[in-house]
Amino acid sequence: MATRSTPDASPASGATAAPEAPPNGATSGAARPARAVGVSEPGRPTGLATDLSARAAAEAAATAVLIVGAGPTGLTLACDLARRGVPARVIEQSATLFPGARGKGIQPRTREIFDDLGIGPAIARFGGPYPLMQRWRGRRRLEEWDMLDRAEPHEGSPYRETWMVPQWRTQEVLYERLRELGGGVEFRTRLTGFHQDAHGVSATLAKPSGPDETVRAAIVIAADGGRSTVRGLTGVTMSGHTVDPMPILVADVRLAASHGAAPDATGVMTPAADGTDEADAAGAADETAGPGDAGAAEGSEWLATAQIDRDHWHVWSEDQDGSTALCPLAGTDTFQFLAQFDDPDAVPDTTPDAVRRLLAERTSLPASAVREVLWASDFRPRAAMAERFRIGRVFLLGDAAHVHSPAGGQGLNTSVQDAYNLGWKLEQVLRHGAHESLLDTYEEERLPIAAEVLGLSTRLHRGRPLDEAGGGVRMGSDTHQLTLSYAGGWLAVDRRAPRPAPDSDALRPGDRAPNARCVDAAGKEFALFDAFHGPHFTLLDFRTAHDLPDAPTPPAPHTPTTDATAPATLAGPPAPPEPTHDHPHDQAPLRHIVIRHASAHAQQRYGRAVFLIRPDGYIGLITNDPSDVPDYLTRIRRGRPVTTPPGADQDIAPHVARGASSDAGRDTAAGTDRAVERAAGADRAVGRASGAPASR
Repeated sequence: MATRSTPDASPASGATAAPEAPPNGATSGAARPARAVGVSEPGRPTGLATDLSARAAAEAAATAVLIVGAGPTGLTLACDLARRGVPARVIEQSATLFPGARGKGIQPRTREIFDDLGIGPAIARFGGPYPLMQRWRGRRRLEEWDMLDRAEPHEGSPYRETWMVPQWRTQEVLYERLRELGGGVEFRTRLTGFHQDAHGVSATLAKPSGPDETVRAAIVIAADGGRSTVRGLTGVTMSGHTVDPMPILVADVRLAASHGAAPDATGVMTPAADGTDEADAAGAADETAGPGDAGAAEGSEWLATAQIDRDHWHVWSEDQDGSTALCPLAGTDTFQFLAQFDDPDAVPDTTPDAVRRLLAERTSLPASAVREVLWASDFRPRAAMAERFRIGRVFLLGDAAHVHSPAGGQGLNTSVQDAYNLGWKLEQVLRHGAHESLLDTYEEERLPIAAEVLGLSTRLHRGRPLDEAGGGVRMGSDTHQLTLSYAGGWLAVDRRAPRPAPDSDALRPGDRAPNARCVDAAGKEFALFDAFHGPHFTLLDFRTAHDLPDAPTPPAPHTPTTDATAPATLAGPPAPPEPTHDHPHDQAPLRHIVIRHASAHAQQRYGRAVFLIRPDGYIGLITNDPSDVPDYLTRIRRGRPVTTPPGADQDIAPHVARGASSDAGRDTAAGTDRAVERAAGADRAVGRASGAPASR
């Protein structure tokens, strides 16, 4: 029987487990994994929290981190911990990875993270840019427009555009990366209860066969979605509201070739009079293949005849029963079909035959054009957030902590950044002996970010981003998550004298550290992002930097090696040493770089100071005196005293991301949905939009 946890324990590391070797036959294709892999066995400790006694060490957990859920959040954290030498056990109650394309927008900041994790090339290869929008009225094509404000990459940001990758593909890429790093996922395994004590968490796991298993872990991660079992067991509630009461059906469909329809001279689709169905001409579906394995050209003859091309996101926004969209999924031969219902009491039928009928009713295609319905579901857009993100040794990440409208493609990306924020902090505590209070900064930094992003996705949903003709909004740089900041938090320390004016464009502690061209003291040119890649801190000394002529093109970020545990090969300074299980460092390694020359962009953004960059690419410390660096690292190791208020090192309000209001942070911390409503601002008066379903 499920038990409620007791949030009165402080985390500590214990004996860690050696990850299982990657199974044979790992591929990057679309075949769905169907067996559990990655079960850990007890091994030697890799580090203990400083407050553990010998008795506590003897009773410590056999698994450092138990991750519940193998979606993008759980897999991102598992990959990050694996390359940091922190063993994690990943369980997933489903038999396979999630099969749908649901969260398909990868934002620029997430692409930077994926580069660091070693999967950037795969994400680039399997994805593509978002298409232009194409509006339809019945079977007649109307105007086209661009939903996105597009921008060219520049020196500080190698990615400036939302990239489309179906969620199932992103998860497969992360899963294969985890297997390369020696980890795995235990499928058909669910958590049924857990109990926290002074030295760890005892969790009960159930599998289809055999008795329940009780495991010990230092930390439990709730990455099990909006209906999180883990969150339910902690007693933490979600507060929020329904963004749109009208249900939406979403399905991934493969369309077949046919000669049974043709446009007339005015562009209107006219189905064949005899109703000839030539869907079978495309051949029987390969039941072993996942979305995208079949050639993208398959079905193109029918689609070309019907004018449903793969260069546009097709929208029917004037249907009396609800708005409809058909989006080609980059890197695949499939489309995502979205249909909103104008009846709040409607219950969408997600069976394949019903999806076929609905698509035929709402678009210019006949039901026979749907060769295969690969996945279907329904939802009502909500905005909600947990009142707390940390409960003792339990941490809520992703949808378990915050649920978004799909508009603007924020949900998956915010979830990935949750994991990226927490990963290095878990390493510091579980492997390098930092005080457990460092983990408090996860909630401190991520909770206000979640509140701000919830407000953004709500505004975009109500502004109808898919229907410009109906007064829709365009998705710009505010969706890219490049300007979100942890400024004002306890880990953001500014020791400059004098400090820049608050309204200046100068970087602040807590900001994302941008890319730039530099030359080190040895005369070797490199890009800052190359120096940041890896599980280390980076110390940049710009105090004596001289001008570097601008390059004709921005520097490309480092292409990660297939083994992210290996130091990156740089043109510039050497990589820091890697800790081993036999010789763990007291602190994560630090790469120290003295900048001799810097581009105009670098000097404008960084100025002439010393910057300590956290392992997640955010600025921790800015100072004029390098002697402040050991003090900052000691600060991380010892943790925050109870009497130290957040924001004490800055002249700005604590707990507030750049662009968010202090009220939003306080409201969400109190566990209310007022922050979400306030972030939406005047959109509260807009009500439900009548345009097409929210974009993803």
